[in-house]
Amino acid sequence: MNDGLIQFVRAKLDADEHNVVMITSLAPPDTDVTLDSTIPMIDMVRAVTDLYAPVAHLDPSDTAPGKDFEAGWAAGLGAAVRLLAQTYHDTPGYREEWRPRTLR
Repeated sequence: MNDGLIQFVRAKLDADEHNVVMITSLAPPDTDVTLDSTIPMIDMVRAVTDLYAPVAHLDPSDTAPGKDFEAGWAAGLGAAVRLLAQTYHDTPGYREEWRPRTLR
């Protein structure tokens, strides 16, 4: 489940970044077509996703909670990635199982 979530979020971030570049390149000179926070937000979500990827297999989101630090770290990052993925909940490929428990 978590590998699919990571791939989904990374693909959406790549598409968003591509769209920002395309829109910017099509705009007339001296026209600001993006919010100042757009690229930094994409970078922030990507950073959280990248932190989660190596520990995603330890995330106890579908099982009993772990008792060690790594499981807690994975669970916390997993919750963050699932919350950030909510941005894309109405796009093709989003799975209901990724919705954070508090939002199900």
